[in-house]
Amino acid sequence: MARLILLLAPLALAAQTEFRQAGVCSRCHVVSVLEWSVSKHRSAGTDCRRCHGPSEAHVANERNEVPPDRLPRAAAITGLCRDCHTAGCPKTQQPAACQSCHHVHALLDPNKAPAASATTPAPAARKSRRAPFPDAVLPGFHPAGAARDRQTGLAREVTVTGLAIPMVLLPDGEVDLGSGATPVHTVPVKAFYLGKHELTQAQWQALMGTNPSAYQGDTLPVERVSWHDAQALVAALNQRIPGGGFRLPTEAEWEYAARGGAPGWSRDNSGFRPQPVGAKPANRWGRHDMAGNVWEWCSSLARDYPYDAADGREAPAAPGLRVLRGGSFADSTDLLDPAFRHLERPDRRLRWNGLRLARSVSTVGP
Repeated sequence: MARLILLLAPLALAAQTEFRQAGVCSRCHVVSVLEWSVSKHRSAGTDCRRCHGPSEAHVANERNEVPPDRLPRAAAITGLCRDCHTAGCPKTQQPAACQSCHHVHALLDPNKAPAASATTPAPAARKSRRAPFPDAVLPGFHPAGAARDRQTGLAREVTVTGLAIPMVLLPDGEVDLGSGATPVHTVPVKAFYLGKHELTQAQWQALMGTNPSAYQGDTLPVERVSWHDAQALVAALNQRIPGGGFRLPTEAEWEYAARGGAPGWSRDNSGFRPQPVGAKPANRWGRHDMAGNVWEWCSSLARDYPYDAADGREAPAAPGLRVLRGGSFADSTDLLDPAFRHLERPDRRLRWNGLRLARSVSTVGP
């Protein structure tokens, strides 16, 4: 998504006509309109309503709590394509799996960049993104390697001082929530650090002095901890580390992290017990074990979508069920989907519930 935005953003300056043609949909779905505007859909007169229906209730609701009339996913997209392409793909003559080669809005090859146009400035004319905080380091962190984030200047991988807890930096971005619970909606996410894997029993014991886990092992994820227990650990960590700021991830951050790397969710645990952290391969953001092993507590209250961090669901003292994500060693594969939300009482200690740490970076200054 971020790559496509960078490629298409220059077209926005010349897209006034396209936005008028797209109508009210362009009020929120800017990127989708830009994708559509560089495809043959526009010249063929195929606009948003052609595929998604009038969607009157959706656009009349400011919170977008009413889904569009038609919201095809995966193989269902082919049914819309056949309305025009009755003979199948013009190139391959295949009548199915259009979305495997083409973007759903633009019908572009996702492996090729959009062709340059007269409105696209030459590469030399584009402004470079300079790091506003060169070589910045948050208190309580040691950089692990020389790689830096260009936007913040922060180390991409760090360890927590004195505790050897590895964390990775996730950049600014957005995530589409709702594939497992409607309505589908896009949530922006600010850059933050996230634990490379679940907190281990050795790391928990170093801070809390005890090990509550049912399956003992220093390198195994800590489990049988409640949401309140996790908050107590966060408080102890913030007292110990200069600058504090450690917390549980919100459920939007958790799903953003889970979806942000290479696809693929496999169940490779052997037997019904947790595995050592890092047992599952990491993807391009360097997180491990986000599917299976142990459920991970999020900071969020269990409230209906759309997700809104400002509506009180992130209040630490608010009563109610809290959200867990990721599935566990004791669950079937359908519960390992990154969109699946599990709701639980914050005082329950179950042998398949653990946690992963997060830390904001918004307080970093020049």
